[in-house]
Amino acid sequence: MKRLNFLLATLLSLTCGLAYADNTPNRLLVTNTDGNYNGFVIDHLDAINFARVDGEVLAKVTINEIYTDSLRVTVTRTPDCDHYKLAVLPKVTANQLNDDVTAIRYISSLSPSEVPVLWEDFDNGLLSGIELSYDTEYSLITIGIDRFGVESGVNRADFKTPAPELAGNPRVEATLVENGLYSYTVKFVPNEDVQSYWCCSGEKGVMQQQYEMFAPMFGFSNFNEMIQMWGLESKGETVKTWDDSAPSTEYEIFIAMTDKEGNFAECQVFECSTMVLGGHGEAKVDIEFGNYELSEWDGEMLPTMSIQFYPNEESACYRYGVYKAEEYDADPATYNDQLCSDPWMPTAYWFFYEPMESDFQINPSTECVVIGAGRNLDKEWGEVTVLRFTTPATCDGMAEAQRPALRDITPRITPKRREILQKGMAPALPLSAPRVNIR
Repeated sequence: MKRLNFLLATLLSLTCGLAYADNTPNRLLVTNTDGNYNGFVIDHLDAINFARVDGEVLAKVTINEIYTDSLRVTVTRTPDCDHYKLAVLPKVTANQLNDDVTAIRYISSLSPSEVPVLWEDFDNGLLSGIELSYDTEYSLITIGIDRFGVESGVNRADFKTPAPELAGNPRVEATLVENGLYSYTVKFVPNEDVQSYWCCSGEKGVMQQQYEMFAPMFGFSNFNEMIQMWGLESKGETVKTWDDSAPSTEYEIFIAMTDKEGNFAECQVFECSTMVLGGHGEAKVDIEFGNYELSEWDGEMLPTMSIQFYPNEESACYRYGVYKAEEYDADPATYNDQLCSDPWMPTAYWFFYEPMESDFQINPSTECVVIGAGRNLDKEWGEVTVLRFTTPATCDGMAEAQRPALRDITPRITPKRREILQKGMAPALPLSAPRVNIR
């Protein structure tokens, strides 16, 4: 150890002596495994030392009794744990802290009032001053700190708070009234034990995934809290219609409800679907070109190519894209594979369903490629349609060579879409670019 410290000290002195030479580092950056680092000015350092702690640095915790305002816990430090931090987090948040470095960084970012520092063990000690929701999963996490003040080991104990004693048996009866290609209507009838209820709909099988993703961001502790924030609130019998839905799609409507005392009952789920579009044969998209003319784009008149897309009767949905030929030709297989893909999370206007005409802002004399592909009811993609075209050198009303160059934007048309968060609907992520510019 002494030899190592001597070598490091020698290296440091040499580095400091060359601090003013060109291209010589004058900062020391210590980076951990999650990519975060601490930086130091080398001229301000006196020494760099290494130390060793042989044993585990943990504050091992056991949950003995669970209430909504306190916990009975046993905490036992290992011999090399000098003191420790303690935090109570919703389990859905704790699950995203997938290694010790991430957990230490996140808990250290919380306010001191949320993360007490303790110096002693506890045998069935009372942890008070906390506010927990009923029927909710939490994690109690400790960060062990060694004698050098280094936050080292993470220990975690998961627990669930008791369910509330409900007043009566709150339930909401849901009945499908009507469904179409792009909408569905449901009637809700609460019983006399329901004070309020909230309804939120999403594509089948994705709501739990969205809860796990969004809960830390929005501060949800449990699923009911998410449905309450995202859902449409009602009292008494009501009929609700969900528009802007996708054909041939199964949906789940989650219903959160409270009893007369304001306590959440168990969340209910009602399943329904939109009408079927498409078939089981090969899906295909035909493409035709319209006019090349000036069109208004955000207050500016710019040359615009009109393109029409026509899915066949077997297409349950389809996608399309327009690219500069030089970009597409560099890797056509990748562009085609990306076209024939599903989003990782429900994304507004990822798919299209009916024949449509789209405008594309494209500079004159630009060689382009337009592609389109359909997917049938079995989620099988058909062959990609690929067409090439070159825009004219000019169009009516535009003087050639006076056209300013445009910056490049991802070549994909996106119609005006609903807000990411719309009451009564699970979030649908937006595509990255609202319009297409091709230079």
